[in-house]
Amino acid sequence: MQNVVIIGNSGAARECYWLLRDMGQEPAFKGFLAFEGYPGNLRELAEFDLGSDDDYTPARNDVFAIGIGLPALRLKAYHKWKGRGANFVTLRHPDVVLVGKVSMGEGNILACGTHISCDAVLGHANYLNGHMLIGHDVRIGDGNFFGPYAVVQGGAVIGSGNSFGVHSAVLAGAKIGDNNTMAPGACVYKGCGNGRVLAGNPALDMDG
Repeated sequence: MQNVVIIGNSGAARECYWLLRDMGQEPAFKGFLAFEGYPGNLRELAEFDLGSDDDYTPARNDVFAIGIGLPALRLKAYHKWKGRGANFVTLRHPDVVLVGKVSMGEGNILACGTHISCDAVLGHANYLNGHMLIGHDVRIGDGNFFGPYAVVQGGAVIGSGNSFGVHSAVLAGAKIGDNNTMAPGACVYKGCGNGRVLAGNPALDMDG
């Protein structure tokens, strides 16, 4: 039997724990790891604290989920533990809807209300934080965070390490690079390069 270890020990990690409980099936839950000693806040789940990930020796039947919201840290945790030979599990709420053929990597978090349409491709270690819509033929890289009610319309292409705020929207065919931040409510028409902060409708680069 596989045991899920959640990397992370704060709010996003607790959300992943309850998502796992909602799944109502194997694998079982083992505990939380503080990523590189982050103090965290497990609240009522403190009994499941396994200590720092640097001090943890994986068991043969461990599988891992990344309960970290910040994209840069999600990617760092994914690559660190992939380098240690870890196996990652995707946590998928029972009411997630996949329409037609959807290709998906490992270590993704699909919270309640998520809808992914046909021929979309989702990479590794993305966090879809609920009630999110991904349209047909969308291409998404690794380690992105999508806030609740974010929308990505058909044919859009998104890189890795991006953060999308609540109610943000990426319109059809837009192309977004890596390590960008979309403010809540931002509406991206054409896209952007790398390392930018966009806000508004139409979304404009806050750095000029």
